Amino acid sequence: MNLIHKQAQLTVKKADHLVSTFEYLSEVFLDRRNLPLSALRAFESAAECLHLGRAGEKLGVSHGAISHQVRALEEQLSVKLFSRAHNKLALTPAGQRLYQSVKDGFDKIADATRNLNPLELSGPLVVACTQTIASSWAAKHICEFYQKYPSIELRVREIEPLQKDIPLDIDIAICYGRPNSGDRSVKKLGAPPLYPVCSPTILQGRAPVNNPDDLSSFTIIHDGEVLWSRWFERYGVDPDSPKSNIYFSNTSQALAAARLGYGVALGNTFEAYDFIRDGQLVQLFDLPIDEAHEYYLLTQTEANKPLKVSIFEEWITRDRLIEDE
Repeated sequence: MNLIHKQAQLTVKKADHLVSTFEYLSEVFLDRRNLPLSALRAFESAAECLHLGRAGEKLGVSHGAISHQVRALEEQLSVKLFSRAHNKLALTPAGQRLYQSVKDGFDKIADATRNLNPLELSGPLVVACTQTIASSWAAKHICEFYQKYPSIELRVREIEPLQKDIPLDIDIAICYGRPNSGDRSVKKLGAPPLYPVCSPTILQGRAPVNNPDDLSSFTIIHDGEVLWSRWFERYGVDPDSPKSNIYFSNTSQALAAARLGYGVALGNTFEAYDFIRDGQLVQLFDLPIDEAHEYYLLTQTEANKPLKVSIFEEWITRDRLIEDE
């Protein structure tokens, strides 16, 4: 019960904190009692899409309605929120500041409404993903999710790349390759491009790497899923030119060897993003090839989906385009 009470207290604190979320609006002389919520929703959608037509489609209203709401908000604030040049929409500096405040505010409101019943945000949540995703991108998101929702007991299971049948006791699975859906829902995450990556340490003291043929002086790190032969063929490199090769059974091992400075691997921006951001890996060329398969999200259908699954799904896919299959 203490945990439930603590979650409820956190919900109350979130609701109280909403007042400070719109501090920027107060600075531009809006009264909290008369916040133009419809105009702010229209502005947020327009700022996110940078296209009035798509913003209207997102909210189920016309292009003209979005335009009218945005103009009214600009008049009320006495400031330009968008610049319009060459038929392109862009946020002004004031618009960028307002967009971040409005987005944070609406996110906090949505989070607070989900937390009204703490009993729905407790118990186990079984998440499955491949070893490579678990050791890179997903690990950070899963751990941050647990910090935000400590009453949910996260259990992470490993699945294989291209695994078709996902056990029914898994609540949500991040799959490489489209799984069999059965009575469940499958959503496409996309197919990020593959690039040659390596540790910055192995570039020290070497001649600059300017073109694909320069890879012949490096050890090439292979894995069981990504074929270097496709990259060599795409960019006209003799596949027999590299001096040495190391073969691993999966991408996780190959990226680990690359981070340790043992050679050059192929990594996609989904799996290698955090390593590149943290400086453990660098992308050698802006010369990609497509992944052989796409990533998918497998969950229960909307009618049967528990609240905690919906929240986790939104958490790991926030700010990422998802297409319904």
